[in-house]
Amino acid sequence: MTRRWLKILAALFAFALIAAACGNDDDDDGAAPAPVTAEEQAPAAEEEAPAPAEEEESTEMEEGAMDMMVPDNPDNGVTSSAIKVGWMGDLTGPTASSQSFNSHGIEAYFECANESGGVLGRMIEYLPEDDQFSAETAAINFTKLTEDDKVIALLGLGGSHISTQLQPDVEALNLPVIGPPQTIDVQLEGDQYFNNLAHYGDQADLATGQIAADVGGIENAVVMGISLEVPSGTEFAAYVEQSVTRAGGTYLGTQYVAPGATEVIAQMAALQEGIDNDGANYVTLHGSPAAGLVVMQGMADAGITDIPIIGIHGIAANSIWTEGPEEISDQTFGMHSFLTANNSIEASAEMERCASLAGYGGEHLNLNFAHGFLNGYVFHQAVERAAETGDLSRDSLTDALRGTFDTMGITCPIDWSASQHSQCGAAFSLDPGTSGMVPANPFSFYADTFDGEYGLEIG
Repeated sequence: MTRRWLKILAALFAFALIAAACGNDDDDDGAAPAPVTAEEQAPAAEEEAPAPAEEEESTEMEEGAMDMMVPDNPDNGVTSSAIKVGWMGDLTGPTASSQSFNSHGIEAYFECANESGGVLGRMIEYLPEDDQFSAETAAINFTKLTEDDKVIALLGLGGSHISTQLQPDVEALNLPVIGPPQTIDVQLEGDQYFNNLAHYGDQADLATGQIAADVGGIENAVVMGISLEVPSGTEFAAYVEQSVTRAGGTYLGTQYVAPGATEVIAQMAALQEGIDNDGANYVTLHGSPAAGLVVMQGMADAGITDIPIIGIHGIAANSIWTEGPEEISDQTFGMHSFLTANNSIEASAEMERCASLAGYGGEHLNLNFAHGFLNGYVFHQAVERAAETGDLSRDSLTDALRGTFDTMGITCPIDWSASQHSQCGAAFSLDPGTSGMVPANPFSFYADTFDGEYGLEIG
């Protein structure tokens, strides 16, 4: 049934009520167009019954019926009772200290949404899969979610080696991926990734701006990178080198750390050499919170305590400051694109409530939780927008995502109508007073450092 017929039926229903109120039993001729007949009878309705009540009843009927107007689409995760959406990432592996919070934020948003009735008369069925940072496991999980569960979208695709591997399949299925936990070059090559986290090129630009402010000008910067030995680690390091050297600073090179490593003795020796011989005065750090803590403890053990760190979004985690050596963490920043509930934002109270409802009390103070929470909210908005077409599918959801979205103040305004990524970010650290994350400067402070250029020129 189309929406046009729905409106006609609603008008006919209103007309029947009007006729009954007026005692007129001669209105069974359906040949006249219903909207015209209802309009002609409106004055009589005002005499016999309050018009606003008639309009409200008709509107409620139309809205309720509209929920049922979106047909089931089980091949795209839409059943009569549920809308299925998936998530893939590391819940128990080496980067779980970052990615698990992202999943918890999504789950918390959906708990609250379902408590309020779900969306389109259906519950949101959230299906997270743990890939343990393994490409082989991820391939199995992707097949399960897309072919067995037939989810309409993914709200995460963790691990750069995983998103790179699955990129052709994501595009072939026209599967929307909303807000993955990192933004890398391969995600800009297709049409299915909708990123609200600053790209690694943007984070490198942001880091350069923070470094310049801290050392009295980028020309004074001598930077060494430390990265996890994964594709995104190499990409981030290359972007940092490009950004720092273009601006007039010096980049000494990158030390790589294997995922899951528990010591960084060789890397610390190289860092000390860079300090002694070349005057290194800043470290850029790529990795999860767990990897970051290993590096920071290695610095403390080696007595390297007077050089500041700025890390990627994975470093912008509360544990870096609560568990790391204080002499290192008190001059450490982590870059991110969202605000936690301890900041003055519209979403604060709801984030805290939903975290508690889902059993994740306290996580509303974690930036990756905030990211996940926003992903759930954007998905909710996009589903409602797609349903306005009378169809809910991967295709209609992808089309619906190409637009603007409310963010409740969690991040900068989202507009994916022209570009499917975010240029919003700041350098964060822990606020001891609230135990939550706060930016060193507002997002606007860093806006001019984002050049919006992607694609590496470094071999």
